[in-house]
Amino acid sequence: MSKRWNRSMQQLAVGSLLAAAIVQPVNALAEKAPVGQTSVQAADAAKEADAGSSNALARMVPLRAVAEAIGAGVEWDAENRQVTVTRGINELSVKIGERNAKVNGIAMIPLPEEAAIVNDTTLIRLETIRKVFGVSIDWDAVNGLTIDPSDVTAAGSHFVYLLQNGQFQAASRMLSDKLRAGLPEAKLAGYWTGNTGMLGAPKRLISLKREITAVHNNALLGYMTEKSTPLGIAVRFDASGKIDDIFLPLPPAGDYSKPDYDKPELYSEEEVTVGEGEAPLPGTLTLPKGEGPFPAVVLVHGSGPNDRDETFGSYKTFRDLAVGLAAKNIAVLRYEKRTRVHTLKSALHPAFTVKEETVDDAVAAVRMLQNDRRIDTKRIFVLGHSQGGMLVPSIIESDTQKSIAGAIVMAGPSRPLEDIVLEQNKQALAWAKEAGQPTEGLEHQVKAMEHQVSLLKDQQYSAANVPKDFVLGDPVWWFDFRNYRGGEIAKRQSTPLLVLQGDNDFQVTASNLDGWKSALSARQDVVYKLYPKLNHGFVEFDQPSTGKEYALPGNVPSYVIDDIAGWLKGKH
Repeated sequence: MSKRWNRSMQQLAVGSLLAAAIVQPVNALAEKAPVGQTSVQAADAAKEADAGSSNALARMVPLRAVAEAIGAGVEWDAENRQVTVTRGINELSVKIGERNAKVNGIAMIPLPEEAAIVNDTTLIRLETIRKVFGVSIDWDAVNGLTIDPSDVTAAGSHFVYLLQNGQFQAASRMLSDKLRAGLPEAKLAGYWTGNTGMLGAPKRLISLKREITAVHNNALLGYMTEKSTPLGIAVRFDASGKIDDIFLPLPPAGDYSKPDYDKPELYSEEEVTVGEGEAPLPGTLTLPKGEGPFPAVVLVHGSGPNDRDETFGSYKTFRDLAVGLAAKNIAVLRYEKRTRVHTLKSALHPAFTVKEETVDDAVAAVRMLQNDRRIDTKRIFVLGHSQGGMLVPSIIESDTQKSIAGAIVMAGPSRPLEDIVLEQNKQALAWAKEAGQPTEGLEHQVKAMEHQVSLLKDQQYSAANVPKDFVLGDPVWWFDFRNYRGGEIAKRQSTPLLVLQGDNDFQVTASNLDGWKSALSARQDVVYKLYPKLNHGFVEFDQPSTGKEYALPGNVPSYVIDDIAGWLKGKH
């Protein structure tokens, strides 16, 4: 496995449906102790029970083999001769020889036929499994399990089951041709074992949800692991029913609360697609009610595989901006970041830089708005937050058609990203010392980061000549982005800018606002604003920000919305 692949996987791990599309059959797996049946015995038992039956739903099927293949957990109570199957929030309990079953511990349902044991295998009607767990599956003793391509949660959980049981060849057959070409069986195995080794191996499926976007049909799955935190996995299916990408770890949902200025009667939202070709991005266009054309803003994410709302903790900074600005007659386009939607394809890209990660997609979003008659094409703006903010000058530079009327930088670093990351590490160490906590690990981390930054700064090294001890991640990405200062590009430009900064931001400190002012001191078309209480998510916090407050519900204040809307409306 190449160094390039290993490093890409390191970045992914910490960031973090038609006959032809039917899932490949899986052989019945052996009943676990205490029953102890082989796969041959399971097939024989199912054939014996299935003799003379032509109705698929009337078939008696091996309960454990079918249930586990769709991600369910199965427990056998030998003393009471009872089997309990759990999948997500649904639980089925069946006693051998009885024709009633419990669902979720209380509801009794009549079974068409009592559960039975044949050749040490617990058998039950396929219809019961389908109804209780809401799955569109079939099973027979010859072909094993097949899944309707529209049932992406069943297909997704089956895929995870195959991976977790080491059936990488069968799992690989579920991938699209393009993804399988870049992620053959051996690499798929390495990707899975490497990530689950750090994040925990899936043990029990506790949540499942189907999500449909303009690009993918997603299975969003949550598993308990042997570690203290659950593991979220997004399995992304293309229109043909093949797996187009995988995203993990999928962060748990925070306790987001809608802001007071969110007035649904004032706007509408549409699912849209940004970009074309092999890796388009799903997005949301928030439109004011009434007659256009409207001025519009494209929102550009910060670092990491962000969603369209730029969700982190209990914040949804981009959703707040979208609904707030739409209520002021400004359209807003936000979209899923490339590294979230096409995670593996991005990692497999031979030369993936911030241009591919952020800049090209922002320009594509501007182009999309140019072709919408409801948008005032002379008033299209870009708003970048954090890393997206520091890249605003590069986005303007890449806009060869000069379509961007102005841009907003929110908490955008004015210094190189590697310097910001080192500063964050040092701040964490200082906090630990102040709190009287052990600092040995943090001191080692700071020294290690100082060494990595020194390697990046050393001009003898490049993406073509990577130092052996460089471990930050994809060297192509880092060596392309090192020493980047957006102000040095912006000083040569004439696109009006609004630079906004929170004074309670520990991730991108207020000193960065001074950096923008210094770099752009010769320009007269830049407006600066510093907000005393706002943290990195542009949410008020009365205590010094440490990031822990991100878990608390909070919204972008209305006065920030007012400031942005006022500046935008002043640009004609």
